[in-house]
Amino acid sequence: MRTGELIGTRYRLEERIGSGGMGVVWRASDEELDRVVAVKRALSADGVRDAGRARQVRREAKLVARVDHPNVVTLYDLVNHDNELWLVMEYVPARSLAGRGTLPPDQVARIGAQLAGALEAVHAAGVVHRDVKPSNVLVTEDGRAKLSDFGISRADHGDVTLTGSGAIAGTPGYLAPEVANGLDATPASDVFSLGATLFAAVEGVSPVGTADNPLVLVRRAANGDIATARRGGALAPVLSALLHPNPAKRPDATRARKMFEDVVVHPQRQDRRVPVVAGAVLAAIAVLMGLTAASAPTGSPPASPPEAFTIGDPRTADPCALANPAELARFGEAGRDAGHGNFNQCYVLVRTHTGVDVDVIVQLDPATTSRIFPGKTEKHGPLTVVRHLPADDECSRTILLVDRTHVVLRAREEQPESTDLCAIADTATSRALAVLSNGVFPQRAHPADTASLARVDACSLVDNATLSQFPGIDARRPEIGFGDWECRWKSTTIPATLLVVFDRGGTLTTDDGRPTRFGGREAFIKAGGYGARSCVARIVHRPFANADTTRGFELLLVVVLGPLPSDELCRLVTGIAGPAAANLPAT
Repeated sequence: MRTGELIGTRYRLEERIGSGGMGVVWRASDEELDRVVAVKRALSADGVRDAGRARQVRREAKLVARVDHPNVVTLYDLVNHDNELWLVMEYVPARSLAGRGTLPPDQVARIGAQLAGALEAVHAAGVVHRDVKPSNVLVTEDGRAKLSDFGISRADHGDVTLTGSGAIAGTPGYLAPEVANGLDATPASDVFSLGATLFAAVEGVSPVGTADNPLVLVRRAANGDIATARRGGALAPVLSALLHPNPAKRPDATRARKMFEDVVVHPQRQDRRVPVVAGAVLAAIAVLMGLTAASAPTGSPPASPPEAFTIGDPRTADPCALANPAELARFGEAGRDAGHGNFNQCYVLVRTHTGVDVDVIVQLDPATTSRIFPGKTEKHGPLTVVRHLPADDECSRTILLVDRTHVVLRAREEQPESTDLCAIADTATSRALAVLSNGVFPQRAHPADTASLARVDACSLVDNATLSQFPGIDARRPEIGFGDWECRWKSTTIPATLLVVFDRGGTLTTDDGRPTRFGGREAFIKAGGYGARSCVARIVHRPFANADTTRGFELLLVVVLGPLPSDELCRLVTGIAGPAAANLPAT
């Protein structure tokens, strides 16, 4: 092949831009549609003469061409040129992940969410990529990740690994253990390779290390000799889940996407004063009770029949009944902040003896959620407890009720210190298990008044006409949070997610962003105000005072998340926030 040659009567080669598993990649000009494309050979003349292999390439190309996803390189055409089959694809002016060195975990999590979404679409179309690796991930300057170089007729080209049992499709360093052992590639092996690719982006090396002989890497993969990420922070448990040696225990692409999104969507927290709990004797008694609950034998019989261990009415379930500040007093000054967070959350604020502020959060998530990190599982009667691997700034536990409702208990601090966050999380979990042991989930002592957002369905604030401003959103399929207090839509055409969620907090200031008004209500809008790559509008609904005299404001948050420019994120937020605020109930 040479510059200027015409492929398939319409694609003129202009420049060699790289190489992939199927050979040299060219930038070319589509002379019929006047657009830039990328082309590369899928099957040589020898391969085309093999009718079976040619049919396989055509079949797989048809499947790949059906995949329409913003994070997948689009396949436009398959042409026969001089008895060779050529793929014609979307041209993406970007560098591969292999050429970007090590990246921060939060950036890798954003890339991971995009790529997992890409695999989700690919697998739904009946396609297995077979060769997910850093050089097959393109990342544009604005952070958009694109999955490229699908394994069409992978046995035809040289990017294979040979073992004693024959040819293995894939690349040393990124092979799933089952593939390294000679089994066929599956969606689960794609997920492993994605984990290995992102591991390399964080750690600078694949999870099976390096070796001069590629067969050494294959052997390590076959034996399940997989390293653990040390620099991943909150991303590390997700990578461990994707890299599980047993394919049956890995998350699928859908769940992997949501796990990465959980790492990306990590709200910034405001500083809050910690109220002091007095009464050392009471605290000591409560701690002893907590320790007694923690030492109860796993699997001890419940006081009520298993069917009783359910959430009941989500809107009357009281997460604060599971949180007792007195039991956390041994770690420092502790007090409940009932006026912070969404209605499915309860905060206990702990100022440790070393002066470190720790948030202990009890959060209720619906049974439909798949946002759960891997960890050690224990049975406590009819309840299941998952003790998740700790991150640098957080340690969490999840209690699964009989109806699969998630009770998540998290201990987290703003700046990673030497605090034993898992000891705090375990104490909070013991308290929750003790309360739940009677089989009845505690109910709120006082129902929400008629003006509260606690009585509002978050999804109802954004109608279809308003959602039509957001590209690629299917208004019929939102992800609905606990109590209907959160609603999330994911675009299928741009790498962005819309989140409408309730919150409670103190007086808003310019630290919360630029003052403005939406629907006649006071509001603040801030780029990066809900984690990296975000824009959030905080809209004041009304002031409130709890029964314990806690005062604050109920807030509506409209958030857009994604690797888009800040002004574009905030433009989308503004278009949604105005109509959503106008639909809030009168106060």
